[in-house]
Parts: sequence; structure tokens; C-alpha cells
Amino acid sequence: RINQQMLTEDDIAFLITPRLNAASRMGDPMDAFRLLATTDEIEADFAVEHLNRINDERKGVVASMVKEIRHTVRERYGDGEKKVIVAGNPKWRPSLLGLAASSLADEESCPVFLWGRDGGMVLKGSCRSGGGVNVVMLMAAVSREVVSEFGGHAQAGGFAIAPERAHLLETELLRALAAAPAEAAEEHVFLDAVLSLDAVSEAVYSQVERLAPFGIGNEKPLFLFEGVEVGAVRQFGRERQHLLLSLPRYDGRNIAAISFFTAPDAWGKEVREGDKINLVAHLEKSFFRDTPELRLRIVDIV
Repeated sequence: RINQQMLTEDDIAFLITPRLNAASRMGDPMDAFRLLATTDEIEADFAVEHLNRINDERKGVVASMVKEIRHTVRERYGDGEKKVIVAGNPKWRPSLLGLAASSLADEESCPVFLWGRDGGMVLKGSCRSGGGVNVVMLMAAVSREVVSEFGGHAQAGGFAIAPERAHLLETELLRALAAAPAEAAEEHVFLDAVLSLDAVSEAVYSQVERLAPFGIGNEKPLFLFEGVEVGAVRQFGRERQHLLLSLPRYDGRNIAAISFFTAPDAWGKEVREGDKINLVAHLEKSFFRDTPELRLRIVDIV
């Protein structure tokens, strides 16, 4: 449960919104509407339980789909560096492909385009940027005879394609990518300040919090922590899919740095206890089990 007094934009983005979206991804979007529109607490409780249940179902379906897509990608592309990934299957549900594309794009650091079918004559797909490529600009450069419709923003989008043209999509995307200006394929990360671990305090967090709410157009401040020592490395979560680094401070206390759905080798080299790293992270406060804790959310290790 979310403590409403401590509600943040992250809670809305990562806890509430996925459950509302599950209604349209898994069945009837009116299920979400009824929750938002009702003034009856009992009806709201039933609606919340229903959305929680179908969101859990959605997780299972997406996990199975991602596993199948990974197998397809390995067979088709091997383990080498990829410029763009294109995969499709008429059996894949288009409403879930964005989640699968996002997972794959994060892993492969390149644009990912996935398509499926929901019963119509046209194939529908989702794409994610991955390596810093603007996917809308990329699709705009593709022939309209291949991608008949598209939309979205720099990091994510959707598209429609005729079944008889699906085999041309990868070739067209590679052509468009080769013709794009070099700087369009570069991802720039801007740091707001260099901090030491000992500078992480309630006072600094209070200053950061004044800038909230964060989102597109008002990004979270990004900090660089140079030469910090890794005191311990731990995987946590039900399936040990999340990463926690324990970072010792000069005052003898440790500060946690976490990254969800991340392995210790996600940055090209496995992070080990005793390593010295340069850490790029956001400062945040966790209220897990109603216990406030300042921690770092890992963005990159360089």
C-alpha cells in the first residue's frame, strides 16, 4: 500500500499507472474508468483488487513474451552489437509489446521495434529508443509504403504496418538510421552536481524535493559520486532481480544505491565488493515499511 501523505510522482508512474493501464492491456479499459469515477468505497476496493489481479496476470504474460522474444532475437542476431532489433509474431498482443520492447531496449541499448496483431488486417507495433535514437524521427524517415501510421515521442512510439510489408521494416529502419545525423544517435547525460556520499543529507534532499514534481521538462537532479567504494553487492526481490550496492561513508554509516531489474554486470563490467566506482544517481527517499531512508537510485556506473 502507498502512504498517501508520502505520495510521489514515482509512486504514480510505477505503482498506480501500471495498474490503471492493465485494464486496457488485458481487457476492458472501462475497469480503470470505473475506479476513477466511483464515489463508493466498497466499489473502489473491488475495482482495486481487480486491477491488482490483472496487473499480476499482465506481468506473467509479458515475462513469457519477453522470454520468447529474447530467444527469437538470439537466433536472428546472435550476441554481437545490434544497430536495431525488429521482431514480430501475429500471436503477440500489441497492447503488451511496449513493455516487452522497453525491457529489450534497455538490455541491448539499441532501438527495438516489435509488432503483433489484435484481429485486424493491419499489424500494430511498439518501439523503444534504447540507445538514444529518436524513434519518431526514425519512423518519419521510413517509407510510408512500409510504416503506414506512427506516433509517439523521442523515446517511445507506436506504428502500423501492412502484413505484406513487414519483412521490409528492418531494412528501411537501417537505411533511415544510416542516413540520420551522427549526433541524433548519441545520448547526452547532463549532471547537475558532483557530490560526496557524506554530503547526502536530509537538508540536501529537502532542497531537491522543492523542485518536484519531476518528469519530462523537469528532470530529477542527477549527481556524480566519484571514486566511491563498494562495501557490499546484493541482489534482492522475490526473484533476486534487483541490485543493491552498500556504500560506506566516512562517518561509518552506509548509504544504499539501488537499481531495479538490474544485474551487477549491467554496465559492461561486474560490480564487486571493494571496487572503486564513479556513480551517477538520483537522490531519493524510500518509505518502505513506513521507514524513511535516504538512498541513491543508480542511473549509470562509469
